[in-house]
Amino acid sequence: MPFPKKKYIIKYLFEFIVIVVGISVSFWLNEISIDNQNEDERIKVLNSLKMEVNEIRNYCDERLNRWSSDRQILRMFLDADGMRFNVDSLLKLTTSKNSIEFNLIYFRVFDPPMNRYYSVINAGTLKFVKSDKIKEILSRLHNTYFSYVKTTVEYEKLLKEDFVSFLATNHPDIIIAGADNKVSTEKYCNLLYNSINNDKKLKSNLIVLNDYLGTKLTFIRLYINIIDELEYELNNVLK
Repeated sequence: MPFPKKKYIIKYLFEFIVIVVGISVSFWLNEISIDNQNEDERIKVLNSLKMEVNEIRNYCDERLNRWSSDRQILRMFLDADGMRFNVDSLLKLTTSKNSIEFNLIYFRVFDPPMNRYYSVINAGTLKFVKSDKIKEILSRLHNTYFSYVKTTVEYEKLLKEDFVSFLATNHPDIIIAGADNKVSTEKYCNLLYNSINNDKKLKSNLIVLNDYLGTKLTFIRLYINIIDELEYELNNVLK
């Protein structure tokens, strides 16, 4: 009975082919689905990073302006870098004694918004970003250059912690005048300027502080350059 046998062979072969084709199509459709999901995740991650870049840029612009103003005030008291002490010019920068005292004693933190980046890292979704260039820039921004700025802020903090003790011990009149509402900002500025010029230790401490502020400004400008570079790359891949 060769014919029926051949008939069964053809039937089973056809069924086998149907099964293989079905599995292949199913696998292919699944691959397409996974690719689409991966692409959706990629776009989501890139958009999240782009939003955070804008937030970081706004934060850094505010810090840069504030730190630049702080240093400009300090350089006026030191007659440094072509700046000259002038109360009227100082009052254009600030009318607050507290602002001047803050500049001498306290430090301004540097904590740019990085929650989105850390969320991407912790969730492992950075793998969906195909661009090695973007990953490399992210590493430079959030690790290398962030640590540069953060370190200068920490050095400034340590310097000012020692300086507070020095100022309170050797120039209590400055501290008292800063807290006395009856002392005008103009009078306070003149008192501080005269104290600086009559005390070499006080002046040398402020010169060191001025140098730290200059270094801090240099590093935050470099940090902002990396932000611009990252924003450019993100815009390119999201076109």
